[in-house]
Amino acid sequence: MKVWLAGLLALAAVSVPAWAQDGKDKIAADIVPEAIWDGRKIAPFKAIDNPPMVKASEADFLDDDEYVLGVTVGKESRAYPTRFTWWHHFINDQIGDTPYLVSYCSVCNTGIRFDRRVNGKTLLFDFYGLYNGVVIMCERETESVFLQVAGRAIKGPMTGTTLKTQPLLDTTWKEWKKLHPNTLVMTPENDFKKFYRDKGMGNEPRGHARFPAPFFRPTMTRGDKRIPPFDKVLGVHLSDTSQGKDPAKTVSRAYPIKTLQIAGGVLTDDAEGKQVVVFFDPFTVSAAAFERKLDGKPLTFEARPFGDGIGWFDKETGSRWTVEGDAVEGPLAGKRLPVLESHLSQWYGWAAYFPKTSIYGRNDAAQPGNPFDDKDLPQGK
Repeated sequence: MKVWLAGLLALAAVSVPAWAQDGKDKIAADIVPEAIWDGRKIAPFKAIDNPPMVKASEADFLDDDEYVLGVTVGKESRAYPTRFTWWHHFINDQIGDTPYLVSYCSVCNTGIRFDRRVNGKTLLFDFYGLYNGVVIMCERETESVFLQVAGRAIKGPMTGTTLKTQPLLDTTWKEWKKLHPNTLVMTPENDFKKFYRDKGMGNEPRGHARFPAPFFRPTMTRGDKRIPPFDKVLGVHLSDTSQGKDPAKTVSRAYPIKTLQIAGGVLTDDAEGKQVVVFFDPFTVSAAAFERKLDGKPLTFEARPFGDGIGWFDKETGSRWTVEGDAVEGPLAGKRLPVLESHLSQWYGWAAYFPKTSIYGRNDAAQPGNPFDDKDLPQGK
């Protein structure tokens, strides 16, 4: 791994021609073109299509404390270990007639799932590079560039198109198996196996304390000094982003992981006309946000020890809920809380993409500026 990284950094030090419009390309008005980093000739990362899967009972290549990105469609669940996903960044897969993209930025610890269908056509995505320190992707046929955060096309023929997000849970293999004992899991037995770390060589880092390579920093276009840039947050959208809305106008809120840890498993919030509840698992550092109003009535939640972990219970009926917002025991068993679009991120990435974001527990306005305190940023609009 050290040899590979040294080679990658050496390549990055070579002068790379600046990205420029060719006159025929479209580009979103709020994008800083020179901050788009095309890493396809430097970084060896490759997307994978329809990776092979095995049953959970056959997954001897995984430790219980390793992290996976979990997806459920209907009655079928699949897990994508971050030890493999970090190298691909993008996985084009399908369950039944539902094609989706599992995306993962290993530096900011952001996993997001998208529907690959646009205007009746199923798309395929590949690794492209970076923007605002977060991985970005390109559509395979047109090479249109999409942001991983918000799934918006910013360059090329598909500029302005926005992918629809779908639920995904970032949690440990042990927890995912408890939630979905019949899950399938991505196996390392594929053409890219040589690029994966072996079991026991260490888990994929859960975010970073600094940028791991010099080509990250020049891609930053915005900063916000309210929170240290590498602190982790759960970013939540309180307004719909699926119809191509300007991200600068998206109503969003960040819930710092430090705050969720203090809250002890449940955090209730009233924001932008929504009654919000965030479920947080302190053992796995997994989190998800929901509307706590069900069938027209608000519910009040508390977290309690349950088994070898934690459970969530509503005070009104005593029903037990999972971190995915599903009631599994009690009078409300079978019900599901309305899911709010959310994902884990480090603050630098969330604030750069959603500059008007609020922060739970704070009323101060954004503090635009360079959070790295070295030089001015090429500010985006």
